[in-house]
This record gives sequence, C-alpha cells and structure tokens, in this order.
Amino acid sequence: MITVKIVRDNRRQITGMFMDGHAGYAEEGSDIICAGASTLFYTLANSLERICGLDSERIARIDEDNGDGEVVAEVVIPDGSFKSDAEADRAQVIMETIRTGFITLASAVNSGDNQYIRIVEEN
Repeated sequence: MITVKIVRDNRRQITGMFMDGHAGYAEEGSDIICAGASTLFYTLANSLERICGLDSERIARIDEDNGDGEVVAEVVIPDGSFKSDAEADRAQVIMETIRTGFITLASAVNSGDNQYIRIVEEN
C-alpha cells in the first residue's frame, strides 16, 4: 500500500508531503496506481519549482527504487522559502491541488479489501 502523509503547520498551511510504499495493484513497472501517484509527486515538485521559484533539488527527494520496489518521496517547504506572499499562496494552491489528486486517486482505486493508497494528515 502507498501511504501519503500530508503535514500542516499551526496555520493549516501544508508544509510537507511524504509518500512511500507500493500499491501492489500490479507487478513493479506495470502498476498504474504507482504510476499515477508518482506522477502527482513529480508534478508537485516541478510545479513548486516552475511556478513558485523553489529549488526542487533543495525541497524534494524522489527515490523510485529503494531496493524493495517501493517509491519513497518527500517535499518539504522550510520556513522562509518564499520571496513574497504571492509565491507562498501559489504554493498552497499547488499543494492543495496535489492533495486533491491523491484523494481522488484513492477514492477511484480503493474498494472493500482492495486498499492501494492511504492518506494521512498531520498537524
């Protein structure tokens, strides 16, 4: 199962997203659920860089093969990362959009005993 953890600060702003695991829907390399989750994470890192000016090398780590066939990914936005409130606002829109994408993906693929994605939210 893929676990996606979303971390918020005391103002309810998303400050990090973490993903690990393997959906187990299909063999490694053919798992469309893992592909969808990876695409969302790459979109998150690239959008924060292109739209908000953050250095994806500094804020993101994506390891598609940690030796167990599992993806390990994280995006953490440190305090003081933005040059303006507008950049910070855009980053929140991006983070909330990706969160919605994970929720949508989970609701589309999880059913009964088939649980492929779990979303955990922390404050």
